[in-house]
Amino acid sequence: MKTFLLSQLQEAIDEAVSESGRVGDIIAEMRRGGYDLCLVLESTVTISPTDDQQADAVPEPRLTSDVAASGGDVNLTDEDLEFLRELNIAA
Repeated sequence: MKTFLLSQLQEAIDEAVSESGRVGDIIAEMRRGGYDLCLVLESTVTISPTDDQQADAVPEPRLTSDVAASGGDVNLTDEDLEFLRELNIAA
């Protein structure tokens, strides 16, 4: 449930920024001025259970048998590589 709510929060923030008339106007003005724009917003969310709620159990991370059997090698698809390039991450 926590993951779902965090996802919903991210969508709401994205919508608020993308639907902002002021942000849209400034981006349009920059494009008219000859600038290509990539807007990246970074936020940090800290959550903790209230006194009357217990935290959701979070399992310990573990390698799947496929990754463990391959010695830790991970096969990336063309889509994976494209996504990493869009994030300026070298693969």
